[in-house]
Amino acid sequence: MPSRRTALCAVALLTAFAAGCARKPASVDITPKKVKIYGIERSQRLSAKVLDKKGQPLEPATPAWSASSDVVTAEPGGRIVAKKAGKAMVTATYEGVTGQVPVEVIDVATIEITPPAIALTGPAGTSVPISFSVKDSKQKVLDLKPTWSSSNPKVATISEDGIVTSVAAGMTTVIGRIGDIQGGSDVTVSLKPIERVDIRPVTALARVGEMQHFEVTAYGTDGLPIPEVAAVFKTSDPSVATVDGAGVATGKKPGAAKIRVELAGKTAEATLLVN
Repeated sequence: MPSRRTALCAVALLTAFAAGCARKPASVDITPKKVKIYGIERSQRLSAKVLDKKGQPLEPATPAWSASSDVVTAEPGGRIVAKKAGKAMVTATYEGVTGQVPVEVIDVATIEITPPAIALTGPAGTSVPISFSVKDSKQKVLDLKPTWSSSNPKVATISEDGIVTSVAAGMTTVIGRIGDIQGGSDVTVSLKPIERVDIRPVTALARVGEMQHFEVTAYGTDGLPIPEVAAVFKTSDPSVATVDGAGVATGKKPGAAKIRVELAGKTAEATLLVN
């Protein structure tokens, strides 16, 4: 019979052998590989796998999370929260082994769509542009473009440039998105022929920085007016006056600019005098 001392030595040898053969962490694999968050206090969840030198996952293995700056906070479980615009590196650490992903935060607060509701009247295929303004949390306008979609493309579609085109009578909502931030405009499509369009006022005065709203009225083949229709507005001289998709012109410098409206191939013009 082996002695007690011999048995204890055997157990010690087996324990040492098992410890030597135990898999050790070699890397931390984080998904996704890079992150872009739009909006302050928005969050995203990261996942991490601790791998051995053969690339096999170690279970269970829960890494600790940290961030290189106050642009984001890194919470247990891999949730990161945007705190201000900028860039940071997020690190997952397990037993001295680390993995990192770059994170960028873009301060987007709102997407303002103009007009908020569109009456798109004319034959199928009639198009009007959407005007939009992307602003940050301090109401500063940002040079960012949303991605567009229509809730019912069988009624109206919208292009990547924000051009709404009628397909069939009905209602839909066109939506502009940047990350999780979105804005929308309700579109009502009425299919009917347009005989002519009018713009009012025909002549208007404005100071530099002032705004003037031009209204368009369409007329059907029956001669009856169709008020408050969406149309395409253009200015002959953007350095004198600009005009948005809702027909609101803004004086930029003294001079005269023609404000032209177009709907279903019919056009009309007004004059804005800026002083």
